[in-house]
Amino acid sequence: MEMKRVIAVLDLPPRRASQNVRESYEAAAKRWDAEVLWIDEHLQPVHPFWQKMFVCDHVHQKAGPAHVLQLDNDMLIRSDCPSPFDLLTPKQFGMVAERQSANNRIDNGGWQQRAQEIWAKRCGVPPAPTWLHPNGGLYLYGSEMYGPMFARIIRHLIPTWGASDQATDESLIVNQLYNDHPGYIKFLPPDFNVSMVYSPAWAINPVMQSYVYHFVGRSKAHIDACHWQRRVPPELPFPGNAETQDLIQRWGNDPPAEYDIGPIFTPQLAANLLAIYPDLIVTGQWSDEPHQLDRRLFSHTETGSSHLVLTRFLLQLGVNARRFRLRVKEDANATPQLAGT
Repeated sequence: MEMKRVIAVLDLPPRRASQNVRESYEAAAKRWDAEVLWIDEHLQPVHPFWQKMFVCDHVHQKAGPAHVLQLDNDMLIRSDCPSPFDLLTPKQFGMVAERQSANNRIDNGGWQQRAQEIWAKRCGVPPAPTWLHPNGGLYLYGSEMYGPMFARIIRHLIPTWGASDQATDESLIVNQLYNDHPGYIKFLPPDFNVSMVYSPAWAINPVMQSYVYHFVGRSKAHIDACHWQRRVPPELPFPGNAETQDLIQRWGNDPPAEYDIGPIFTPQLAANLLAIYPDLIVTGQWSDEPHQLDRRLFSHTETGSSHLVLTRFLLQLGVNARRFRLRVKEDANATPQLAGT
């Protein structure tokens, strides 16, 4: 018999889930053959970060052994999002990396390392490597396998005085996971928990460009205006781009595996295609030749700062940039080569 699938959501006052969130979760549960468990009362008289540690046992008591997708209540799931339950087994612990922006440190330092080391010292466990730090909006696990691990974390509650600083739940969970089950940590693609703090241009655009949005901090103001339901024909994040419209009419629901957009100027075409076709690989050509550049960008070449055009282009593609393949052409006689991106 297949293990029950449960989407567990801590939905505590004063920040209850909006109607938009509720509808997207319920629709996802129906598609994924899961049930949603809205937890609208405090499980224990502790800070919400610590409440997360009690969810596993609560689900196990309510539903029995379950494959649990534990979500924050400030996320939206796009209506074509595939089931994360199908990607991992209940013995694996699934999460999404916290690091999602090249504007932040992506080496082995930064606040993540400090947070994990502080909590490791408080709890008497070795810290996990910096790069393992998760975005705490989504955890996917089997309640039987990980119930004892959450119980071990809970035992740190009183000795640490229930502190709620330094990325509490993320640091507690990743440190304990690294010590208890290092071989079972699995990262889902960033599409499953895209932080709107790191994609502010996406937050203010009502058309979702990836599967799951996480409206953290000040981005929460945009959650109700965001369209989680895909429409027919699909909405475009940049509807004024005529070339995208032409390609959609030509391809319909059967795009090629890869499409070359030619020289890179602005991100609208690539962003549209990557948003509408989640499996499409888009290629484009970067060239520093002045005659290749749009006249509006000519000053970048003159001042030797044309690399900024490429930087902005990739940043605006967000997590979808990993499906973009850059071709570099050195000069008119050179052969285009794929650059490692």
